[in-house]
Amino acid sequence: MLEVILVDDDDIVLMMQKKMVSRCEISSTPIIFKSALETLDYLNKPETLNNIEKKYLILLDINMPMMSGWQFLDRIKEHPLHDRIHVIMVTSSIDQKDRRKAETYKRVIDYIEKPVTLKHCQNLKQLQSISEFF
Repeated sequence: MLEVILVDDDDIVLMMQKKMVSRCEISSTPIIFKSALETLDYLNKPETLNNIEKKYLILLDINMPMMSGWQFLDRIKEHPLHDRIHVIMVTSSIDQKDRRKAETYKRVIDYIEKPVTLKHCQNLKQLQSISEFF
């Protein structure tokens, strides 16, 4: 089972992403967090840690207050669920340094410039690491 998690500090972006992942049948019920810290708290809950059936697809913004997407990625490197987490960086950054940096993280499987479109969603469903869920 693949659980989809949307992480962004912008309510409008979250609303648009939720509609898009539902529309293209990635998830009809994504979990939504406004910060990377909230996401980390969720991943650390005993009921999350103990569910060995699930894998996680996290659509993660880079620039957020309190904990950036980069800091989140650094924190999950040693997380017990690390091997079951797949991350799509979803950002407004057009800086190629960010794209190259994302490629250095093992759990990052794609990098998307906002907004997420239907074409992005269709491409995500073809990614080898998560295609089995679609």
